[in-house]
Amino acid sequence: MISDRASSVLAVFAAACAWTSGAEAAPKPSLDTYRLAPVVEDGKVRAVSVTITLPADADGETRLRLPTEWGGGERLWRFLKDPAVTGGQLSRPDEKTWVITSKPRARLTVRYQVVSAYDGPPPPDGPNYGQPIIGPDGFYLIGHTIFVAPEGRETDTARFSWDAAGSSLRLSTDLSPLENTPGSIERLGPSVLMAYPDLVETRRDVDGAPLTVAMRGQFNFTAEAFADMAAQSIGAVRAFWGDGRDPFLITLAGQAAPQGWTSYRGTGLDDAFAVISTQNTKLEDYRLFLTHEYLHTWNAERLGGAIQGPREPAGYWFSEGFTDYYARRLALRSGLVDLETFAAAWNEALEAYATSSAIGATNDQIVAKFWSDKAMQKLPYQRGAQLAVLIETKLKPKGGLDRVMLAMRDQAARQQGSRRLSAPETFIPVARKLAGVDLTPELDRFVTGGERILLPSDAFGGCLTVETLTRPAYWLGLDLAETGRGRMIAGVDPAGPAHAAGLRDGMKYLGRQGGKPGDSSIEIGLAIEENGKPRVIRFLPKGPGEVTVQRIKLPATLAPDARSACVKAVAG
Repeated sequence: MISDRASSVLAVFAAACAWTSGAEAAPKPSLDTYRLAPVVEDGKVRAVSVTITLPADADGETRLRLPTEWGGGERLWRFLKDPAVTGGQLSRPDEKTWVITSKPRARLTVRYQVVSAYDGPPPPDGPNYGQPIIGPDGFYLIGHTIFVAPEGRETDTARFSWDAAGSSLRLSTDLSPLENTPGSIERLGPSVLMAYPDLVETRRDVDGAPLTVAMRGQFNFTAEAFADMAAQSIGAVRAFWGDGRDPFLITLAGQAAPQGWTSYRGTGLDDAFAVISTQNTKLEDYRLFLTHEYLHTWNAERLGGAIQGPREPAGYWFSEGFTDYYARRLALRSGLVDLETFAAAWNEALEAYATSSAIGATNDQIVAKFWSDKAMQKLPYQRGAQLAVLIETKLKPKGGLDRVMLAMRDQAARQQGSRRLSAPETFIPVARKLAGVDLTPELDRFVTGGERILLPSDAFGGCLTVETLTRPAYWLGLDLAETGRGRMIAGVDPAGPAHAAGLRDGMKYLGRQGGKPGDSSIEIGLAIEENGKPRVIRFLPKGPGEVTVQRIKLPATLAPDARSACVKAVAG
């Protein structure tokens, strides 16, 4: 038995040891190094080499976690090849894990190669940023899809380095700061790495913080013009949040596309935005797109984070839909877009929502089919943006939705490092506490249950009104997808409008002229060859039943003062 006096002496001695030997009591995080280099053969980039050096775990068994799923890419470990280890023995107990057996704390070197997910250029409508794009001239990668990380060592620090390996590749990445100053290993995942010989970088200062734009491709605008627009967009978002003055990188990779096809896709990362776009995209098409993605710097991570795991899409009504709402509103507020562009963006979204094949889907159905059904992918954006309009109307007497969003940001900052609810789960309790308003009924009806949203006529205020119209349901009366594949008219229904216009199965198909998918009020023309001569058959694609569509309407004329007052009322 130890006396009280002896216990006190021992406690003082232990405290002194802890003070004099702090490194032993609280060991510093391990430093891992990641080196990236191209693998060039016959002048073409065939793969990307990754070399990692790190200390082994204290028990001599180091488990490395491979990339699995991210951004629509699946089984990403498939693209990691030829792993080799110096300092230990490598085993592969499953597809997602490498295990290294070694002496405790031994210095390990791990090498592997990343190969492209595509044979040739990736498809313009694919989730390009979700899988590695490599060769023949360079590469476009997201850290989540290529980096292996030690399990259970989230406190590790990491250093990054780039080796051009004698090539002419120029790398642009938001990991550059880690070349001089090690940072959290968790920074490796949400990163972008683009390297091509003809890559062009342009820089801007936005409120005292650097913005870098890295562009590759032949667009109908310059990197300077793109950087100017991006700076205005970022400035508008920072003005709303009142913070976020950190370095930011935007990468834009150009892509060829079939004639008449325009596509732009991107993903927001912690301190970067990765974009892949067909080169025929107009500069103005990026305005709301860039604003949306930069808003992701806050929503959802700085507001509490996304829902973790397979149910992540269950929160997209908030992280994507509310972000669409704010992208349009802040762009109008800052002058990045005018009233006409604001209304056109909303009308496009309202039209797509009204004609969506998934319009009545529950939130559970969205989760189940999000990555396999395009209509399900778009629905949270459409539904969430309209829900934000309804909630703004309900919260306006209490300071509006803006007040709740800023309060969520502040609460998440206070809870940093501790367990917290995700942003979508935090929204209702913060709104209830701050404004005394319970938004549970709205979420139960429109998100959980999938009930159709219809906006009131005065939903936007100012000079804008919401019109509700009905029109015949859209129906071609033929199989347009099969017609396009086989270049022959196919699937003509004898009771449909295509048959009534004179189209028949087996006619040689030359292409489509006009029309708007989902809109039965716009005439469509299908070009065919008949008796060796081209002919266009036009008809209205009207089917049985009706669809209800909402549209924003502007006054025919607006004096400058009235326009200014309207913008202020609508944008806040």
